[in-house]
Amino acid sequence: MTNGEKLGNKLYELRKKAGLSQEELAEKLSVSRQAVSKWECGESLPDTEKLIAISKFYSVSLDGLVGNEPTKTDLVQERVIQEEPAPVQASNEKQTLNAEEEEPTLEEEEENDEDEEEDEAWKNKSLGARILYTFPSPIIVTIAFLLWGFVWGGWGVGWTLYLLIPVYHSVIECIKKKKWSAFAYPVLISFIYLFMGMQWGLWHPYWVLYITVPIYYAIASAIDKE
Repeated sequence: MTNGEKLGNKLYELRKKAGLSQEELAEKLSVSRQAVSKWECGESLPDTEKLIAISKFYSVSLDGLVGNEPTKTDLVQERVIQEEPAPVQASNEKQTLNAEEEEPTLEEEEENDEDEEEDEAWKNKSLGARILYTFPSPIIVTIAFLLWGFVWGGWGVGWTLYLLIPVYHSVIECIKKKKWSAFAYPVLISFIYLFMGMQWGLWHPYWVLYITVPIYYAIASAIDKE
């Protein structure tokens, strides 16, 4: 493990023990959340000024922060564990394990933060993007289904329109993530096949449409890699 990774793990542990999110710590240190994330991942190191600020904030020495010297927090916890009787110690260990299981990992936290930032950035990009993102597709499909059923008696076929809801939202994901593989192509094929079969009886040999599903994702994956 490199020095950057060791320091990153130490910073991550200290932040978690302090009960702070990356955004809250970044605000207290007057840096960006991305900077805190890179420190904890070991992708970059804080400069000397920030290291001093971090050591003061957590009440640890610089040696304890960047070296092998145990931090003040570690020493306090070790002393408390040694002084506690065995049953209480076992109970605390169980609670700590449960907390660690429920607590999101660094990778999951960063992925969630990136997804939230991506959603906010995409929704605020333009008026057209906001309209697409907030378009009430389930309501529109329900209205179309009821009209088709009451006016033209298309109850038996009209329900297939609900398959277009995940198709619509997958189109948004394609645009937002710029990945063709995010498109719900199998759902679209199912809609086309069921609609043709129930409306015009075109069941065979149009099931071959499903053969195009792996072909589509093979091409889409290749395009996404490019």
